Amino acid sequence: MNTHFLKLTETHDIKNFTCGTKKKDIDLTDFLLKEAKLYYTQKLGVTYLIENEYDTIAYCTILNDKIERSSIASSFWNKFNRKNIVNEQRRKSYPAIKIGCLATNEKYQGQGFARILVNFIKSHLLSDEQFSGCRFITVDAYNDKSVIDSYTRMGFTFIQDSDKDDVTRCMYLDITK
Repeated sequence: MNTHFLKLTETHDIKNFTCGTKKKDIDLTDFLLKEAKLYYTQKLGVTYLIENEYDTIAYCTILNDKIERSSIASSFWNKFNRKNIVNEQRRKSYPAIKIGCLATNEKYQGQGFARILVNFIKSHLLSDEQFSGCRFITVDAYNDKSVIDSYTRMGFTFIQDSDKDDVTRCMYLDITK
């Protein structure tokens, strides 16, 4: 299978894509087909695609984020601050890149394409040509066992426990690990 990787623009024709029939899957499919180009033109997020001749295999949309002291429990913040971060006493937030959406076409699920996209993000953040400082990747992961397990296997951990009963769980990855 000959695949290629590209950034979605407003003129790109999205190929066949559906990631399933659950509500979360329909939401992720609809985002790619109906909203991703708008996010790009309005400078809200950038979507990257993995495609082959016939299908969009997987995609992720990334945007800027931060992990903010005022939005998480003190116990987590204290633990978080012990991660060899300079000048942690004065810091009220840490810069992050958020995975706004990440989905794999149902025909290609379980083949590692989500990991490829996360590794792509990490490689750009770790590059010597990085545009700005950013150490963390965040995601509001659907609170679904398979989704949470997938992010956990990639090294993500929960930011807090207060969202354990919510539709999504806030997770982060320290790219220096």
